[in-house]
Amino acid sequence: MPPKFVKTMTATRFESPWACHVTLATLVFGLGACTSDGLRQTPDKPAPAATRVVANPGNACSALAEKGVIFPVAASSVTLARLNNATDALPEHCQVDGLINPRTGVDGKPYAIKFRLRLPTVWNERFYMGGGGGTNGNLVDPTAIMKRGYATVGTDSGHDNTVHNDPNAGGTSSFGVDPKARTDFAADSYDQVTLTGKALVRAFYLAPSKFSYFEGCSEGGREALLMSQRFPHHFDGIISGAPTLHLPLGPMAGIHTTQLFAGLANRTGHKLPNGLPAVGMSMSDPDLMLVRKSILAACDGLDGLVDGIVDNLPACTTSRVKPQLLAHQCTGTKTATCLSADQITTLEKAYAGAVNSQGKPLYSDWPWDPGVSAQITPPTGGTTSFSPSWRSWWIGAANPNANNAIKLNFVSAVAVAYSAEPKLPFRAADSLPFSLAYNFDADVEKLYKPSAPDAKPHYAQSAAALYFTDSTDLRDLKKRGGKLMVYHGGADSAISANDTLRWYESMSKRMGYDTPDFARLYIVPGMNHCRGGPATDRFEMLDPIVNWVEKGVAPDRVVAHATNPGYFNVGARSRPLCPYPKQSRYKGTGDINDASNFDCE
Repeated sequence: MPPKFVKTMTATRFESPWACHVTLATLVFGLGACTSDGLRQTPDKPAPAATRVVANPGNACSALAEKGVIFPVAASSVTLARLNNATDALPEHCQVDGLINPRTGVDGKPYAIKFRLRLPTVWNERFYMGGGGGTNGNLVDPTAIMKRGYATVGTDSGHDNTVHNDPNAGGTSSFGVDPKARTDFAADSYDQVTLTGKALVRAFYLAPSKFSYFEGCSEGGREALLMSQRFPHHFDGIISGAPTLHLPLGPMAGIHTTQLFAGLANRTGHKLPNGLPAVGMSMSDPDLMLVRKSILAACDGLDGLVDGIVDNLPACTTSRVKPQLLAHQCTGTKTATCLSADQITTLEKAYAGAVNSQGKPLYSDWPWDPGVSAQITPPTGGTTSFSPSWRSWWIGAANPNANNAIKLNFVSAVAVAYSAEPKLPFRAADSLPFSLAYNFDADVEKLYKPSAPDAKPHYAQSAAALYFTDSTDLRDLKKRGGKLMVYHGGADSAISANDTLRWYESMSKRMGYDTPDFARLYIVPGMNHCRGGPATDRFEMLDPIVNWVEKGVAPDRVVAHATNPGYFNVGARSRPLCPYPKQSRYKGTGDINDASNFDCE
């Protein structure tokens, strides 16, 4: 039997008046603009959309496995359609698992784009897709959002880390030997899963979703920008965190920092038992705390408040920071209370970004953010703990027996999935030697060109052409009324916030003075990759973008809380995240750990 619905509506309370604000145009392009934000909703959380309650969910769910569903991609199937009873963890919902385009790859392994759709029987008429991470290969399943009444979907992007995990072909990067798996991971899977998910939503509820949202960070942030640029009609609201918009240049830049800090480790005699450099030993936690102190001494007061956070990151330049680093330089033998001249020079080169032998930039530089480290010392004594987030990407933990920098984990992707032709064999043990031998003149070019036409298999598109999501043309998203929120941690050592900032500035210049009416960027001072570090790194952007899309309430600030306020020697801290180019500024009175005492200026 077809499902029946009961429709309900929750009232919304509004307050006036109309609001006037300064746009990006006023501050960047010198154009005056005063735009209306419309009626402001109270409270901040959006009122639920009209809800649909499925009266016969068991029948409606099982029907999705039958032949009556017309799929956007013909080679699609539902492998599971099961009504899950409500539990303490999840509400009653229909779980749908499926496959798109199952096939055998050039490596003889089975491939398919897997998806999982969850359809709550009490539905808020919204559709949500979650982005992936790393090189994907895991089935994304955003159950926390489904609990809020959303129909949710996720995908593994066309490869499975339990199947495509050849230790002789880059491990979980081994999918890169298959040309179609590359294009699925790059773009095709997200498009096809979105269309398939929406078709199943319509079949289950007998109505389309009223609003659709996409959210992801890191690789998921890249996928979010992909949706805004290539598939702007799929989603009404898009949230992109720390986007790898120049994948694979971020991993390539990691090879640059590996070479620098490996050289530093060699020169200071830090070796692994096998004779290779112990990269993580090149900078101790006390060393990185001296770097943090140097940055704070140079830049903490630039925003008008000395509080352990640098809000005015654009003004925190190398010319400001270097004298403070030099003030901590050892005058004699290196100790835990000073930095060697070699360490300071290496840091300066690392923050300047990867270059070739002619000095041509190959990737972005990095912001001087004090989130490079932080510490918590128990007030009653005990062991001091240090923030591991920043160092985990570039150099890893200080371990004399192994190298464990996260950047080393992605070297296999550079060698196998991103190069013109995969380098085979490639094992985990090859990552450091490959990095140390990497040639920034010859090898980077392999990311920008396809394989030879007669190569078997033939990789018809370069990694840059496949994976870059740096288009500045968002006219279609803007025209249809879509909204985009982008955020990035200032101390992100995986993806440079400066790269995202430059893209946003270029996009704003192209799209015009009213860019903030549909797209906004939020830099999170002190935050590392997607989260962590001495920062107000815990925040929620789904409700703000829902308000923006559905109520016209632009997100002039997003309140964020510190997951680890002990890094600031306080019990709690909150701050507003401000849309660029605005920055958080203390009003001059009240608790500096309370966001209500700060404005975005």
